Amino acid sequence: MRQGKLLRSWVMVLFLSVFLVVLPGCQPNAAPTPPQPQPALEPQVEEETMTLKLHFVFNGKDLVVTREVPATRAVGRAAIQELIKGHVGADGEHRVLPPGTQLKDLKILDGIAYADFSREFRDNHWGGLISEVDTIYSVVNTLGEFPTVRAVQFLLEGSPLSTIGAGAVDLREPVKPQALTPEFCASIKAQLYDQSGETLPWSVWVKGEERLAVRDGFPETVLTGDCDGDGAAEIVMVDDKRVSIWDRKTSGGGWEKVWERKFHSFPDVTLAPTRGAGKEDVIVATADGIHIFGFNDGSYTQLGWQGVAGHILDLAAGDTTGDGRAEVMVLFGAPESAVSETNTGRIVIWELNGETYRRRQEEEFPFRRILLADFNGDQREELLALDERGLTVFGWKGSAYIELGNNPGAGSPLATMLTADLTGDGAHELIIRDDASAALYVYTWQESALRKLWQGPATEESVLGREVFAVQLEEGPVVLLAAVNVPGRYLVYSDRDGHWREQILAGASGEQILALGDVDGDGVAEIIFRRHQLLSNPTQWLYVGKLGSLPQPPPQEIETAQDKLQQVKGHEYAGQCRREAEQCVILN
Repeated sequence: MRQGKLLRSWVMVLFLSVFLVVLPGCQPNAAPTPPQPQPALEPQVEEETMTLKLHFVFNGKDLVVTREVPATRAVGRAAIQELIKGHVGADGEHRVLPPGTQLKDLKILDGIAYADFSREFRDNHWGGLISEVDTIYSVVNTLGEFPTVRAVQFLLEGSPLSTIGAGAVDLREPVKPQALTPEFCASIKAQLYDQSGETLPWSVWVKGEERLAVRDGFPETVLTGDCDGDGAAEIVMVDDKRVSIWDRKTSGGGWEKVWERKFHSFPDVTLAPTRGAGKEDVIVATADGIHIFGFNDGSYTQLGWQGVAGHILDLAAGDTTGDGRAEVMVLFGAPESAVSETNTGRIVIWELNGETYRRRQEEEFPFRRILLADFNGDQREELLALDERGLTVFGWKGSAYIELGNNPGAGSPLATMLTADLTGDGAHELIIRDDASAALYVYTWQESALRKLWQGPATEESVLGREVFAVQLEEGPVVLLAAVNVPGRYLVYSDRDGHWREQILAGASGEQILALGDVDGDGVAEIIFRRHQLLSNPTQWLYVGKLGSLPQPPPQEIETAQDKLQQVKGHEYAGQCRREAEQCVILN
């Protein structure tokens, strides 16, 4: 009995074991192990943006640009920051706020936006009437897009200011947004006119301008000439011991330095076509020699070098023989501190002979200055030489230079001299700003002699500066510009129907003319100038201005002292006018 129970127990255990083994295999398709749950992804939240309408005013033209920026409650500050970045268009980069400008604060109270800028807003500004209008109305018209802004009050480092440059816009009061129409721009220019019309603002003459950034130091000398033969002049700068050439960029606008050379001593530079071929070569005189550089096969290379011995007084180059190639003339002599009656001086002349430059001639030459120009219209340049005794003219006659004439009263070694065709007859006149007189003198070649064509009258603008320029205007005759001792002011002399007219060209930012040249190849010269800038600025700016015509007063307002002499009846007043006429009328 007991054994039977034991047997049944073992049978039950065996059955349960078999059942547990067989049962899983009898199930229809076991469910797979579920995968581990993946962490839920954060939903993508797109950054909110807003659209700003920006006004980039450049050369008096308002370009409206829209930009998407991150949404912010400080929309006014965001708009100014976008103005600071500038605008890049098809014609290059346009910056309307000066380099380094920061917006210190911006508050809007009762419809007035108080915009507080850093001192760079004024100190680094490029200057000029049009440029000032560009900057001010870029800010005002941009902030005026917000409905809560009716006008903008400008501050500088938390303090009021009256102007950032030329005084074109009065910043003492809030400035309202303004459509920049031609009539509005004309009204601003008219504010700078003198009531008599004798004083002309800079912007009346310079119709448009572009900037050239110079970061290696401001040049002491600037020249222009077509060095690569493309029909447009390059800008050649002399800064300390460096000479560099700047050309327009082939795309994108602006300027770039295409060549530079540093010398061991201070260079004297002139430009002339020593090879002909329509290219101006760069001729550099230093203490160790005469270096000649030219454009060949897409780059500037050294064409020649000549060692020299002696102190160089002057350098000139021009075609004196009529073969189409310029000779290089170097005048040697004692320094000013060692001048004596025993110092004779000498002149050395080099010319291109095949592939090299050879010394063609060396002669004793007791002069202190030389200048080359075609005075008699024979397509050959004459050699003008000056010393304390006056001016002597030499010309090439087949195998030698011979004296053609002299004028003991013309010029001096320290005089400023230049030449230009003022009468349109193809021959150049000589313009002299004598160091001993405040007047200009114009001489012309008549009957184998230099004769005085005109002498400028005495002026109330004090002593003339040293700079004198002859400018061919797009519409009108050649005019003479003579600097006075007030920065930014020039006397303008023009000949109208035989009457010389004197006007005053007044800049508001210390404008200084450096050179003139046709840098865009359109046949009309542009003006290269600078404005007053802080020397601490990391970037110095040169300006290239497009010239327009100078407005002339009605003919009945133009009269010389000789005209007054014919009109007076009284003997005493006639005597006074006669003395004036002796200074003003054409003299022979």
